[in-house]
Amino acid sequence: MQSRKSGYVFHKLGVGLRLRCPNCELGRMFRGLFHMHPTCPYCNARYERGSGDAVGGVYINVALAELTALMGFFAVHELFGPPILYQVFIWIPYIILFTIFFYRHARGMWVSILFLTGAVYPDPDYTREYIAPASVRRGQRPLEKE
Repeated sequence: MQSRKSGYVFHKLGVGLRLRCPNCELGRMFRGLFHMHPTCPYCNARYERGSGDAVGGVYINVALAELTALMGFFAVHELFGPPILYQVFIWIPYIILFTIFFYRHARGMWVSILFLTGAVYPDPDYTREYIAPASVRRGQRPLEKE
């Protein structure tokens, strides 16, 4: 296993957090709130190879939701001191909404982790229609092969 610099690792995690393909950094991973593309439209990198590859994203999502809710609970308790029942009515909806709206970003981070471990790569035998990058579609000429 090749050692990677921390700047590269954080960059790839940031790419996943922005919901871009960690391989080419061009393709979008999601269409809509919950539908994840199986492959990148530009480089054909397959995001999930096994049936349990999505579980890591769920772990990230739930762990961050619980951690932020716990820190928020103690911060609100120290600053304002409301009764525990009021806190329950604040933090349970927060956890539910956080897990729904952070789902895509947690899955994107997990795909980046999978990429860093070598589990996300282009499939050479996967045939798909080529979609030009946005710079090519705006009228710029693509690089010509010699």
